Amino acid sequence: MFKKMVFSALVLSLISCTARISESKFIAQSESVTPAIDLPHWKNAFPSHHVERLTLTTTNSSAKLQGLLLDNPNSQDVIFFIPGNGMTITKAGMKAFKRLVDLNTDIVFFDRRGLGASNGQATIANLITDSVEKLNYIRDKLQPDTIIVHGFSLGSFIAGQLAKSEKIDALVLEGSATNVDDWIDKSVPWYTKPFLTIEIDPAFDTVDNKLIVSEHYSGPLLIIGGEDDEQVPVELSVALFNASQSSHKKLMIVDDATHGSMLDNSAEIVIYQQFLAAMKSH
Repeated sequence: MFKKMVFSALVLSLISCTARISESKFIAQSESVTPAIDLPHWKNAFPSHHVERLTLTTTNSSAKLQGLLLDNPNSQDVIFFIPGNGMTITKAGMKAFKRLVDLNTDIVFFDRRGLGASNGQATIANLITDSVEKLNYIRDKLQPDTIIVHGFSLGSFIAGQLAKSEKIDALVLEGSATNVDDWIDKSVPWYTKPFLTIEIDPAFDTVDNKLIVSEHYSGPLLIIGGEDDEQVPVELSVALFNASQSSHKKLMIVDDATHGSMLDNSAEIVIYQQFLAAMKSH
């Protein structure tokens, strides 16, 4: 009886409840710009690589974006890693680089606008335009043979928009939803849906990875999902794969993996390596 009363109270509390997902509150923003990236720390961690601090001043509003290059002396390929919401080089970069370093490519990671060592105020629109400038900066500076754009979580939507508008050699979507509507539909418990109204900022309508892979991008595609992803249901990774028009596509669903652990094991890195090798042979 007590359980029924608690459930009834919960349902009543949800009647006519409205949740709002706004761009300004959803996108993480640092309170202030952090100090410059500590190069000696990175050089000690990766002694066989050339490590370099990158600085890019954007043309649209003069935001100064700080990044890090991990240069493999034996590679002319680069992974442009676009991080998830709130991820900075100082707090999350070491894990990201250590996960990707065995791919034996160059790796570039920028603190996005408004986060970490990069200044400015982030919006979805300017994160997309910034990504184009970063891509051109990478091309001009490194002159790589191939550029692999790897987007993680929120960064996967920026990566998708980049693949839509620019020429890239491969797209990797890790922990990506199809779009915001599908993500909400899969994430909200069924028993709350009749009582809950969710208002979504129109800015989120501009990013839709399912639309990108089905209608705009047909190049090499690797989709990585975690079986136990607590933030993005793994069904959305499968839906992205099924929607893709790419002739060279790979779906990697990692057993027991959560949102942050999809590439923690060497077995998944081997699959990633095989994807890159197949990409270069096409």
